[in-house]
Amino acid sequence: MKKIFTIYCIVLIYFINPTISQETIKFDEKSVVFTAKISEQARKLYRELNYNHELIINVLTKKEQKKFTERDKINYSRVRVKKLADFYKDSLAVEPYDLLLQFIPFEIKGKKEDGFPLTGVTWTQENMKKLTSRKGYYQLVITKSGNLVASGYINDTINGVTRRIFKKDQSVQLYGRYAQIYIPANSFNCDCDDIKLELKEFFTPSEMLLAGLTTTSGDKTLMTGGMIHIMAYCNGKEVPLKKGAKANINFFTINESFGVFFGKEKNNIIDWTLDKEIKAELNSFEFEDEMEGGGEGLTVLTDKLGWINCDAFVNEGPTTELLVDLQKPTDSTYVRLIFLDMKSILPGYFTNSENSKAFFKDIPKGKETNLLVYKIINKTHIHWAIADIKTGEDTFITDLKYKTSTKDEFKKIVDQTW
Repeated sequence: MKKIFTIYCIVLIYFINPTISQETIKFDEKSVVFTAKISEQARKLYRELNYNHELIINVLTKKEQKKFTERDKINYSRVRVKKLADFYKDSLAVEPYDLLLQFIPFEIKGKKEDGFPLTGVTWTQENMKKLTSRKGYYQLVITKSGNLVASGYINDTINGVTRRIFKKDQSVQLYGRYAQIYIPANSFNCDCDDIKLELKEFFTPSEMLLAGLTTTSGDKTLMTGGMIHIMAYCNGKEVPLKKGAKANINFFTINESFGVFFGKEKNNIIDWTLDKEIKAELNSFEFEDEMEGGGEGLTVLTDKLGWINCDAFVNEGPTTELLVDLQKPTDSTYVRLIFLDMKSILPGYFTNSENSKAFFKDIPKGKETNLLVYKIINKTHIHWAIADIKTGEDTFITDLKYKTSTKDEFKKIVDQTW
């Protein structure tokens, strides 16, 4: 009786839990052939399924339910479900543990409980055999997991670091290749007399790619003007600006308005968040000390250090997805999508434990992009592949052609993107 009650609770959840839905994939009548039409139905259902939600997929139509004999229902549903599960595993890289078998026993007079479905059975051949002794038909329960891991990793020192040591009671100016930092005297509360200021800059495609950086805010795409990572250290420990103190940052190469985003490392990437309180203004300014001349650039006055990105949200519109077969990846493989008409780089997410497939979600549709898969071999060489992609038209990429080149050759090619 306890077992029956447990099964009843599971069934009840399906009716009250809005994260579980039900759809039917239509095969040709009395056919188990997995056609291109069925493939498209299966892709569409998975594409439209929300993350961390479940979908029950019927493989018998209402007409077949009425017309088929019990034997036909058993045989056709079993073979169809197996082919459907194989498609999701092989073509969309869905993990086996996200594919559950649901068995619906036929009703037997005097045994009403036999009509309850058996759910939560992991999709394996062994479990399949255990159920075939009972009479009933099959459904597939698929979960779209949201715990995807971004490919690559952050390496913010790979492009070099600009440093300056200064006295706490003195102001400091630090010039990089793209930006100048000014911090007034006595801006830090710490015990150190000497403070070390470090600046790392990421403005070209190659600088961002080699450092593992991308342009996303949650699930939204950003267009960047450039990124920096600026930190102050007292005896090797990070020290923030004291309350009321502000750093003045001039970006030499940015000549249009952007919002100011601050970043935090999350899931192997930097996730950027707009700070609505901090404004960026276009100004004319003159360089001092180490540099000559002047020009127009973007000025940011901030009371926070760390990851800073001058960005704008990309106009919302239709989105699409992309799956990439990586063939022989490693944990250090980067998968990136680079847009050709805007300064945006999106991360690819590994979809299985072998990291053999990568997935892009919520990408703007109808855009010309470059798909870039690469691994940094050593200080001088990179193993990589590139492919031209039209988002929305190309949905599954395989047979990438890899090559090995020097880091300088790699940078020269990818920097032609913008």
